[in-house]
Amino acid sequence: MGGEETATRTIEDVQSEDAAFRAAEATAPPMDPAEEGAALKGMLSDAGTCDRCGRVAAARWGACASVADAARAMGDEELGVKIGRVVEDLDAAHLRPTSIRKRLDDGVDAACHGVVTLLTNLK
Repeated sequence: MGGEETATRTIEDVQSEDAAFRAAEATAPPMDPAEEGAALKGMLSDAGTCDRCGRVAAARWGACASVADAARAMGDEELGVKIGRVVEDLDAAHLRPTSIRKRLDDGVDAACHGVVTLLTNLK
């Protein structure tokens, strides 16, 4: 109909892309808990970011309010250690707040879902 065909992606394509991502991740600097904690607290203290994530994540964002309040009250290092556990448990380096902040700064509104996922899994 539209004339454009999309290439079929195979499981091998996905596995290859995942391997490349993991190789790049392995050479990345280790996570600095204090930096990650400060980055999350910065996002949670920024009215523009909170409004944006409220629009994007809607009810999911509101459900995170008490966790966000608790996160704001923690020390950067303590919060960063908890963030590290979430990133490790979910095998989700993209949930590092410094990474989320970069994507938000680049105009990727969907990164708000990462903030919600991170907050939902903080313990």
